[in-house]
Amino acid sequence: MADAMFMYGVTAGIFAFLVAVVFGARGARKRHEPEGETTEKHSSASSSKEGKKIKKFKSDGTPV
Repeated sequence: MADAMFMYGVTAGIFAFLVAVVFGARGARKRHEPEGETTEKHSSASSSKEGKKIKKFKSDGTPV
């Protein structure tokens, strides 16, 4: 009985650790998302306030 409870605890711990890693990676990706990939309305409003220009490119990689 004790060995079954130990295995249950180990399995639950591993599962909790993996869930924490997945959500941590997701949060880190959202924090480091480039500003150019935000919504158009938000990026144009923030760029006009800060004076930054957003570079636009064609599908082949040449600037517009």
